[in-house]
Amino acid sequence: MIGLNLAPMKMFGKSLFNRLLPLLAATACLLATQSFAGDVIVDPVHEYRDEMERGEFSYDDSQDIPWIENETEVLAVPRPEDLTKVSLDQMPPKITLLVDKSRITVNADDRVVRVWLWTRSDSGLEKGSFEGYRCDTREYKIYAWANPDAEPSVSKVKRPVWRTAKKRRAGNYRTELLNNYFCGVGEIRNARQIADSLTGELQGGIFDTR
Repeated sequence: MIGLNLAPMKMFGKSLFNRLLPLLAATACLLATQSFAGDVIVDPVHEYRDEMERGEFSYDDSQDIPWIENETEVLAVPRPEDLTKVSLDQMPPKITLLVDKSRITVNADDRVVRVWLWTRSDSGLEKGSFEGYRCDTREYKIYAWANPDAEPSVSKVKRPVWRTAKKRRAGNYRTELLNNYFCGVGEIRNARQIADSLTGELQGGIFDTR
């Protein structure tokens, strides 16, 4: 019987195993990592979540319709008999505010309230302004000034800009007009509702006191 020398084969197998050991170890680690990562990200109710919850929501602002202000025509100066006194908590001392409530307009397209406001001091000085108000942004704009003692009595603002009505404090009557009279709860009032609210005639109305 011929004997076989298995020593070289054992040496060859051991050498091959040593060479493959690092590769086998790396493969095992990779599979374990993938399995662990898969366990972490599994969400049993993933398919029932909406796009926002799943982090897949992507807002396309290219579909937004930009807000465009309609061209504004400055109305003629109100007659004294058309001005109605309005009692506001935030008016400066010794100043009375009057409003031409017969010509308040609310445009259905740009949702701007436009109105003549008139201030009168205890000493008899008067000044008017034709203004616009946006309930959506709590802003106001002055389109024109009026001075009964000047000629012409009305001067248009060359570049009227929208300004943010500041938080309520003494003298910020525009903020009070926006919050308590021009803007309802979650919506803009129509011209009739505004006129009635300015003189306390709005029945069943709820003032937004934000």
